[in-house]
Amino acid sequence: MIRMHAVLWMSAFALAAHAESPDEFAYRIPLSTEGDAPFFRIELPPAVYEGAVRRDLGDLRVFNQEGAPVAFSFLPRPASVREAGASFELPFFPLRAESARQDWGDVAINVRRTAAGTTVDLATRDGKPIAGERVVGYLIDATDAKEPIAALTLPLRSGISATTRVRIEASDDLIGWRTLADGAPLLALEFGGRRLTRERIEIAPTTAKYLRVAFEPGQPAPELAEIRGEASDRAVEAPRQSRDVGGVALREATGTYEFDLGGTFPIDRVSLLLPEQNTVAPTQLFVRPSPKEEWRLLASSVFYRLRQEGGEATNPPLAVPGDYRYWQARVDPKSGGLGAEPPRLSFAWYPGDVVFAARGKGPFELAYGSARAGPSALAIETLVPAYDRTKRVAASFPSARAGAVSTEQSGRALKAPIDAKRWLLWASLALAAIVLAWMAFSLSRQMRDSKSTRTDVPPSDAR
Repeated sequence: MIRMHAVLWMSAFALAAHAESPDEFAYRIPLSTEGDAPFFRIELPPAVYEGAVRRDLGDLRVFNQEGAPVAFSFLPRPASVREAGASFELPFFPLRAESARQDWGDVAINVRRTAAGTTVDLATRDGKPIAGERVVGYLIDATDAKEPIAALTLPLRSGISATTRVRIEASDDLIGWRTLADGAPLLALEFGGRRLTRERIEIAPTTAKYLRVAFEPGQPAPELAEIRGEASDRAVEAPRQSRDVGGVALREATGTYEFDLGGTFPIDRVSLLLPEQNTVAPTQLFVRPSPKEEWRLLASSVFYRLRQEGGEATNPPLAVPGDYRYWQARVDPKSGGLGAEPPRLSFAWYPGDVVFAARGKGPFELAYGSARAGPSALAIETLVPAYDRTKRVAASFPSARAGAVSTEQSGRALKAPIDAKRWLLWASLALAAIVLAWMAFSLSRQMRDSKSTRTDVPPSDAR
């Protein structure tokens, strides 16, 4: 029994002591980094999805220069990213009034557009012109703005130092005005060769045709160098990678085409590229992870390619979830077929991002393609304790640059390994069964010998 336990412990220790190295992976990509950041990010190239053995990329590793594995994590896949709003210059006109005027309630703004340009006049409600003795505000023409304006930048002219407060108002007819911002500070200060400015004013997003900048009573009205508008930030889809592959027509099934994508990509958009114009093709899409498995219906859609004035109209990509390598398209025979050439399957995916800890010396290596390796990625919050999953800020990690793929060890690493743990378990069970049988046999023999000894002893004389 002692010997059996010793064998089991030694075998388990040998399995646990096995350490992975870059040579145990079929494909390796060198990663170059710059700087002393604790973490770096690498966007997975398409070659990773083509060479990884596991569909979940569980056979992916990152190694440092010494060949030691370093901790890494997969970044959450972004559904959308925030894009900064565009900034654009806005035409503006100074509004001049009498020095003593403090109230805008009875002031009318008249805008005249002619071939020579645009002029702006101030007058009272009864039509009397107002003498322009000083600048009291600015009128902004926002009629050509293509997006809602969410902020204004009001830079003062160079060399001017001022501190003031402004009110931003909006109107579509130059008669009724509504306040968007009130008492907003505007300043430019110079001292000791340095300049401090606060020129950006956020407002409620508006599509009004006109905006008015009014200085509060008693506040100075400095001259502005320009006025710029800024659109709101907007959510846009994160950029995808894409490619397309040619189909192979099946002779035994008319209108059926098969596609091999060459890897298990995390696809979320797909479209059938039709070879001829004016084609409408109701189609069923089937998938399977390997040639040995049965086809499974994934989606049905109508793909089309129609000629129109100035070009052609095609269907938008179909949203599908599918990290499958093998695809099949079955076109409804009632559509009349697709022509002599087979279609192409276009697919797109969000490339995965890997963040790794820069432990040890570089250059680092991204390794993948192993029939032996299992998942070892950490959760992103574990790897980076300060990471906020809700913000999904991939740009906060400096990027590593990927080099060319090396395939020196591909033959050995991709072979299915012997399941040592299973064989060890069966051997242990067999050995345990033999030991138990031997113990039972020994116990049975001892019991027989004891019984025989008691039978052979003569009884003592009774007294």
